[in-house]
Amino acid sequence: MMDETIDNFYFKQNFSAECRLLDELRVALTTDSDPVFTLPQNIQSLFDPAYSQLYITLFQRGLKPLRWGARKADLAETLRRVVFKLKSLADFELFEVADASQCRIMFEMVIGERECAIRNLTGHAFTKNRFEPGITGFKYTYKDTTRYFMPTDAVVQSIMSVAQLLNFLAKKTGLAKRTVSITERGNLMRHEPIKYKFIKSIAFISFQERVLPLYRGYPVPVTADKETILESTLKSVDWLVRNMNEDGSFLYFYDGCLDTVVDFDHPKMIDPLYNNILRHSGGTITLIRGYELSQNDVYLQAAKKSLGFLISTIREHEYQGQYACYPFDNKKSKLGGAGIGLVAMMHYYRHTGDESYRKYLDGLVRHILSRVDADGEMIGYYLHPKFNDGQPLIDPPDEIKKQLFSFYYPGEALLGLVLYYQHIKDIDPDLRTEILDKSQRALDFLVDIRPIKYRELFLALPADAWLMQAIEEWVKIEGFRKQSYIDFVFIDAQTMINQMYTEANVEYFDYYGGFYYVYGDHVYHDASRCEGLIAAYHLAIFLGDQNRAQAIMEAMLISAKGLMYTRHTEESTYAHKYPEKSINSFRFKLTRQWVRVDSVQHAGCFLARLYGVWPEHPRPLLDDTKFSLEKLTSLNALS
Repeated sequence: MMDETIDNFYFKQNFSAECRLLDELRVALTTDSDPVFTLPQNIQSLFDPAYSQLYITLFQRGLKPLRWGARKADLAETLRRVVFKLKSLADFELFEVADASQCRIMFEMVIGERECAIRNLTGHAFTKNRFEPGITGFKYTYKDTTRYFMPTDAVVQSIMSVAQLLNFLAKKTGLAKRTVSITERGNLMRHEPIKYKFIKSIAFISFQERVLPLYRGYPVPVTADKETILESTLKSVDWLVRNMNEDGSFLYFYDGCLDTVVDFDHPKMIDPLYNNILRHSGGTITLIRGYELSQNDVYLQAAKKSLGFLISTIREHEYQGQYACYPFDNKKSKLGGAGIGLVAMMHYYRHTGDESYRKYLDGLVRHILSRVDADGEMIGYYLHPKFNDGQPLIDPPDEIKKQLFSFYYPGEALLGLVLYYQHIKDIDPDLRTEILDKSQRALDFLVDIRPIKYRELFLALPADAWLMQAIEEWVKIEGFRKQSYIDFVFIDAQTMINQMYTEANVEYFDYYGGFYYVYGDHVYHDASRCEGLIAAYHLAIFLGDQNRAQAIMEAMLISAKGLMYTRHTEESTYAHKYPEKSINSFRFKLTRQWVRVDSVQHAGCFLARLYGVWPEHPRPLLDDTKFSLEKLTSLNALS
């Protein structure tokens, strides 16, 4: 019965009763009159004084969220207590509570609790001890003090993993002071005499004059029709333009909750901020994709500016007595940097015919060719501070090659080479011959030899989307339509689809269309892998394989739906200190609020290509509003 009530709450069409309740809360918070609440029947039916802790949270741009929780004999008394305590807080006067356009109000109430075996807590298997960020929360008691980690705290505090959760709880209890590392804190929180219970909640939030139900802290339902895909793509490209620095580089990282641009992977790189030329060049490609969709010259001009930053990293050398060049950043020269830099320049060249970059285009091609060894293996780095004293790596031994291995770099390099071969005018005949010879050797190595030589590095979920894109183009070149290349693309595509959460196996509807390495993983909504899928789709169309193309299209459509849950919208960014900074970007994970240039770039590129082939009559996608919450929580059901 409770599950049916929850279904009716999340997926009903009319939230006028909840809207009225939040309006009454605003009045209660901004006047001295006795609070009067018209309580929605469905919420009253879920309230249980034994466990229904209720929190009201105020969100406003530039301010830390203000929250108070209580649990009294009935719902009305609980609300009155929360209102009284919120008004007594020192920072309450900073909030423009009466203005719905400035101050958003979130209602969250515990609707059930059950025992938690904290030592068996996991985020990698669908068991009764699973921590599902944004869905499950915790009631925990330490030294006679009971605290709550509400399900929406995973979003507000940008928490995804069990380790991050236990680290957060350790800080709240004060136990973090006894440890240094996150691992130590996790062990401490599992073994200290702390009583834990799982909780789950319902939540909704105001948005201007409306009320939005929150599932995993995200407004539901989401749409993923053709118009939404176009809007999301172009607005993500606009975000890149808006977040371009004067030197043509992009904002590399942004955490909306903390309002910081210091990348969590490189916390010491504060001045100058960390950057990465591969992800920068990916941003350039996204600008070109935006131009292809819109013919908006702003995107083309921004792409030219971003190429200026790429060129600023270029270093020169000679290859076979001729000019060669490579990007150099972070004390490294990566094969992928040269490869994706060449791809970015070639996409710009395709649309402009701008010959001013010809020197660099030729130089990058020669440099990439210099990195193909005798058996076709492409060496991942030319310069690396930890190898050969930072000097050029020429014909390194196998043990060094393995340490320099990358799934991404060879595909990026081969995509650059094929775009150059296809579109550049008047290529030197000797260079043309060498491109064909070394590209074929490299492809043969990647498809036939690499899976044997480096078998232990391969994981269940393929990571070769760039190579799939390269083969999509190379197959069009005479002599390159090899069945082994074609099979590689289609096998990787099918493996990705097999490692996808679909209607048949999904436990949470916002997992729909995302990937996993092992079933039970927190979902990977991964637009970069989707770029591999769309390359496979185009290859199937080129080869006239309509049935395969249709199957891939259906997988891409559900992946696009899943990506919409990682899109930052005006409605969803209530926990961000300055929402306007992140709106229209895409984040990494469902509850982690981190944005990086490549999380935006890959989403923009995939969606742009998908929009261009959107089917006239797509198969209906999973309807959030009809997906049973009983199914969603079948393995985490509350007693």
